[in-house]
Amino acid sequence: MPVYGVGDSDRGWCITHFETKNKIYNRVDVILRQQRKPRLLWANVYCLMDSSSGASLSVREMLRQLVCCGYEVEVIGATVFDAESGMSILPKNWKRRLEKTDILELEDAPLLHKLLMTSSHKRDAMTALEEAKWYEFYLHTLDIFMPDLVWFYGGRPFDFLISDEARHRGISVAAYLVNGNYTKTRWCRDVDLIVTDSKATAEYYFSKNGLVLTPVGKFIDQSAVVAEEHFRRNVLFVNPSLEKGAVIVVQIAMQLERQRPDIQFEVVESRGNWSALLQYVSKCSGHQRDRLENVLVTRHTREMRAVYSRARLLLAPCLWWESGSRVLAEAMLNAIPAIVTDRGGNAEMIGAGGITIALPAIYHEKPYTRLLEPQLLDLFVERIIEFYDNESRYNEYVVLAREAGEALHNTGDSTRKLFEAFNSLISEDM
Repeated sequence: MPVYGVGDSDRGWCITHFETKNKIYNRVDVILRQQRKPRLLWANVYCLMDSSSGASLSVREMLRQLVCCGYEVEVIGATVFDAESGMSILPKNWKRRLEKTDILELEDAPLLHKLLMTSSHKRDAMTALEEAKWYEFYLHTLDIFMPDLVWFYGGRPFDFLISDEARHRGISVAAYLVNGNYTKTRWCRDVDLIVTDSKATAEYYFSKNGLVLTPVGKFIDQSAVVAEEHFRRNVLFVNPSLEKGAVIVVQIAMQLERQRPDIQFEVVESRGNWSALLQYVSKCSGHQRDRLENVLVTRHTREMRAVYSRARLLLAPCLWWESGSRVLAEAMLNAIPAIVTDRGGNAEMIGAGGITIALPAIYHEKPYTRLLEPQLLDLFVERIIEFYDNESRYNEYVVLAREAGEALHNTGDSTRKLFEAFNSLISEDM
């Protein structure tokens, strides 16, 4: 028997010996992985049960579809939400459990969400100690679950640890990117695949910094959003925030209150504060208002079918780069025409199922508070009135919206694209 490390010939034998053993172990690992389902770990501090976050809702549905396709999926996160309104899924007494355990488990068949409980729902308020606990939880999950693929989103330095550790262990890494906020590329240094929802965002990042993104479309559970019947009464606007064009919508509603008070608006406050923005815009116009007679404000709700049943038209004059508004896809599935701006992927979301209005670049600059010039305001108002007064024209758009929903937002097609992208990634490692 050779003595390891003694003499050049012995040292060479030792290296060859262990290289052979590693090849055998790798071959056994491949065989075992081929005999079980592929394993995916979603790892991100944001909670996927956040009903105020379109990105979270999309990823949650994507994971559900992957389970149906034969994946084993593990979900770890934290009690971090985009807005307090999105926390309704948490049990009322969840904070009391902090005394017993750090991890809150939420059943969401076929998923199980394991969340580190944090003292605040805000990401910026997450402490260094809480980040350290989450990272240890992540390492423990890697050890126990042994995933073939780690998937996440986020571009903070802390998020780099997710992909860095997975890469160190030889695990494939995928990222989800559905906004236009990423200016650097360090965040994806250890990422093998970047998934997005729209071709517009894929083209945007390729031209911006050469990143290659794989667009797979939207993922929407139609049973949760498609109304059984439609009354087609309201102009619907969801999420009254500056980025979503709330200042524009306030102007439109104010003008229609004077010009066509019969046209009713419904504003859903998933995020943003309609009343505060109304006060700002009306004050700029010379007479501050607290409410408009033609606007119904609906609090954030997880039951959007009732909202869509009342909608005749969806208004989405987004001012920042939006990869593809989820509510636009849901509107198309409900055969509700839309009026959108040409920023980001929103025009792609509606296809021929609505009208796209181009705004000068100055309106797309932060803080998104510039009031529309009279001729642009009139353009929006005229298009809305036409959807109410020209019934035959409106019905044509209803048909086009329905066709867009069927062609562009088929979850089966999107799932196939995602499944192929992930399977190709995992197969490369085997």
